[in-house]
Amino acid sequence: MSFAGTHSSGGSGACVAVILLVGVSMLLSPPAHSQIVLESDRAQLTVEGFANLTLATLDTTDDLQNLDYGRIDSGARVLGRLSLADGPMLGIRLSVEGSDENTRLTEASILLFDNHGRIEIGERMGLPDVLSGYAPNNFQFTSAEFGPASGPSLDPGGGLQTGFFRGLLAEQIGPLAGLGTTAALFDDRSAKVLYVSPKTHGWLVGASFARDADDAAVGQLLQAGITHESYRQQDTLRWGATYAHGQAFASERDLNSVGVGASVTLNDVWMIGLAASYDGTSRLPESSVGSFASRAWGATASVNFNSGPWTIGGYCQYSTSEGNAAVAANDRLAALEVGASYRFTTKWRVYGAWYRFDFDDDERGASTTGNVLLLGARATL
Repeated sequence: MSFAGTHSSGGSGACVAVILLVGVSMLLSPPAHSQIVLESDRAQLTVEGFANLTLATLDTTDDLQNLDYGRIDSGARVLGRLSLADGPMLGIRLSVEGSDENTRLTEASILLFDNHGRIEIGERMGLPDVLSGYAPNNFQFTSAEFGPASGPSLDPGGGLQTGFFRGLLAEQIGPLAGLGTTAALFDDRSAKVLYVSPKTHGWLVGASFARDADDAAVGQLLQAGITHESYRQQDTLRWGATYAHGQAFASERDLNSVGVGASVTLNDVWMIGLAASYDGTSRLPESSVGSFASRAWGATASVNFNSGPWTIGGYCQYSTSEGNAAVAANDRLAALEVGASYRFTTKWRVYGAWYRFDFDDDERGASTTGNVLLLGARATL
């Protein structure tokens, strides 16, 4: 099997630098930590990094899509915190992520936080995430725990398995793969103001506002989410909802998207999640005739099992949305993924997955089915 791809010297250089940084840290840092922390009485500096190498083979009923491919995704994040005299903390967070094709500054924000929560101003993703560490997103309920925890992932809508598609198929499946997880555009990275509450009696609330979303079809973007966690011995139940409202340009309908979900962790071993999202006729032309068949929605279900260094799991997904508004039928995606990973240390592991999809194109009235086999390795600081 041969692997090839398109490479740019700038992106490749940045990826190599991050891989070297990760490799050195694996040799020099204590094995119990996945980040580097430097601190004094009032200041703290946290440095985190990751590198994911993924090889894939894609086999579909569309011969033009079939290929063998390899890619590197990497990133580094720096969080500086300073305790002010009155008690609150001031922080600055910078994040760079890239692949073998491009590298970009994905976050540059100023933070102010204390016991009342956290405020961030700057370029960053919309959905409130953890302050440090590459932990699962608080507002996502279905996941592929065996895959990478940062960068393009194997989660539903994570972009790694579908990132190997090309041309029109990539443009059509990409949005469908994001339905059924959270409200739309919660991975939007644009300049915004964000607030995350402290977790109180199991409740966590977050909200953000952007004047101009990264999505070219959306201007102002308001996002919000709420979750609740309850515990019983080693079992955890988490449930919640997300919402997004985006101002559309020209003659399109505004974005109104809602997501709901729940997950349960049993005995710290089993993780079961269910989620659904509904966009309705958002972002369709005002002139299009609305019917239930043209409304966008999706649902996902995932199961993961941890046993020592092994994680085994999978998810299934169904989503549908309007492809060509002039055609009565809908684009539809049915997908199944199963995979496993093995952790050698807290700093690196290997993973593999099989992704099976069936895509119906409303415009061509044809289906494309295929399989993506993936094998990768992940290293962190």
